[in-house]
Amino acid sequence: MKSSTWYFLVWCIGFSLITTGLSQLQVVGQKEPIIALLGDDVILPCFLRPSTSAVDQTVEWQRRDLTPKEVHYYSDGRDNPDVHNPVYKGRTRLFEEELKSGNMSLKLTGVKHTDNGFFTCFVPKLVSTVKTSVIQLIVGAVSQPVISVVGPKDYGVVLKCDSGGWFPKPEMTWVDSDGNILPDGSTETETDSEGRYTVRGHVTVQKTDMFTCRVQQQKINHKMETEINVPGGVFPWSRGQKAGLIIGVLALLAVAVLVGLFIWRKQKKEKAELKRMKEQQEDKIEELGIKKAKL
Repeated sequence: MKSSTWYFLVWCIGFSLITTGLSQLQVVGQKEPIIALLGDDVILPCFLRPSTSAVDQTVEWQRRDLTPKEVHYYSDGRDNPDVHNPVYKGRTRLFEEELKSGNMSLKLTGVKHTDNGFFTCFVPKLVSTVKTSVIQLIVGAVSQPVISVVGPKDYGVVLKCDSGGWFPKPEMTWVDSDGNILPDGSTETETDSEGRYTVRGHVTVQKTDMFTCRVQQQKINHKMETEINVPGGVFPWSRGQKAGLIIGVLALLAVAVLVGLFIWRKQKKEKAELKRMKEQQEDKIEELGIKKAKL
């Protein structure tokens, strides 16, 4: 075999091994959604596996529902912020010192409500069948519920709970001190111009207890609670009891006065009768004395 043929075979085998190794490279991210609260900084993970330098690659982070779609663009060993969507200018960066180990993760600062969606990590020049990884970012917003006492209703008291600035849409429940969910609570939900939710609820309670207004967002697994202690004095029936007690005391006093007056009159009558009888006896004695003197 001629040496030129031998060199050609070696070159073909080497090239085949190299391209096979490169084709086994994959862009990997995270299947589970990334959850963040409004204003947080988050990291959207993206890596080359097996670990290989991405310094000489082109790395594009995209939101394909936006125009332009580029969230962050890295090429020729540097960032190119001029092609970034204006919404993301100054808010994104790669960990350039870690590109050599295949870490192409994106840091996004000051998360906004509009960042809610799907981000694509794309390496277009990669010799691989897996050049992209899609990551979902769920942005949540929460606030502390505020409880107030509206007033009496029938034999109970109406409590009101307000909580605004939530995203996504939350749920509200009322709970007593034993952890029981209260029935018959009415809830209203409205949204503002930015799509954030305000939830408002009322419930009627009929006992003295510690009650909790719980607002929670299942999608971001977050909840906020506020407690209120409802004393017995605010219930209508407690005021009725006080009024009844006062009336009862006044009635007893009236009865006592009448009984005292009756006893006083009776004693006065008995004294007058005793006085009359005594005067009659004295008159008889005096009459007998006069008769004896005449004899």
